[in-house]
Amino acid sequence: MVIKGKISFGCYIYQDGLEYNDIQHTVLVCERLGFDSVWLKDNFIPWIQAYLSNEKEGQEIKKERKSASMLECWTTLSALATITKQIRLGAILVNLYRNPAIVAKMFSTLDVISNGRTEMGLSAGWYEKECQAYGISFPKGSVRIGMLEESIKIIKKMLCESSEGSCNPSFKGKYYVISNAVCNPKPIQKPYPPIWIGGGGKQTLKLAATYADGWNYGLCSYNEYLDKLLFLSKCCRTIGRNYDKLMKGWQGMIIIGKDRNELRDKKRAIVEKTKISNRRMLEFIIAGTADEIVKELGRYTDKGVNYFTVYFSDLPDLGSLRLFARYVIPHFRN
Repeated sequence: MVIKGKISFGCYIYQDGLEYNDIQHTVLVCERLGFDSVWLKDNFIPWIQAYLSNEKEGQEIKKERKSASMLECWTTLSALATITKQIRLGAILVNLYRNPAIVAKMFSTLDVISNGRTEMGLSAGWYEKECQAYGISFPKGSVRIGMLEESIKIIKKMLCESSEGSCNPSFKGKYYVISNAVCNPKPIQKPYPPIWIGGGGKQTLKLAATYADGWNYGLCSYNEYLDKLLFLSKCCRTIGRNYDKLMKGWQGMIIIGKDRNELRDKKRAIVEKTKISNRRMLEFIIAGTADEIVKELGRYTDKGVNYFTVYFSDLPDLGSLRLFARYVIPHFRN
């Protein structure tokens, strides 16, 4: 196994069914155990069960999920910024949900509140059912990509120009227009906090190579991820960007057990919780003992992946998170 440079680890907290006290406790434990970051999902209704079980888009959300808690990520991160000191705070936002000028203003403000500990990602959006529920337009894919590109330009323009002394940037595009948009206070991190792009479509990967500090993708098979990584490297070569300087992130679900019996029980629990099939579990989830998890993640670091954001399905129980922090993270740092 080849480990190139610093490998970072984040805990991806899918808020499905979690109360604020659950999230707060998880974040504080992550900070104490040495995770580099915590990330929240930018969703308004529970989604993970539908995604993993491959429910049809038109199927009604089950009653028990309709009433499940789902805290909004941006406001939750603002609260978490005041009770943490070192751990970085991030969310990959759905671009459709907010005007990019407002996002830039919020991003800069949170960076100040957290004393320079924010990271942000943007995705074009995929969950049409959620958009319909909240009255948000869900245009065709090519339009969503065009909107995403303009949003990145606006956000970087506002953050960069504000940090250089000009606080009234303007932009006129096909989907967004801003005129003398003030972005103060300035972000602590210069020229701006890290911006990630999440997604696996070819146009999204081209945007990541062109504009992002990092690319994040997951909930897929190893071979599918490698295909995306290969295309990303081609995009970087095409535009003359140094591929090695682009952060490569993997995000997904890990089931870790201290032994085979515990691993079996945890697999059974996730099947009961999400109704995921064995086939989809093999595609989307990395499962094993600590040594097996280390070996599997090593396949990714060998390909240049240097950031893992991990979801533990047994949250708010912290057993898996503690196992991972004790036996997996140190392997990549010692």
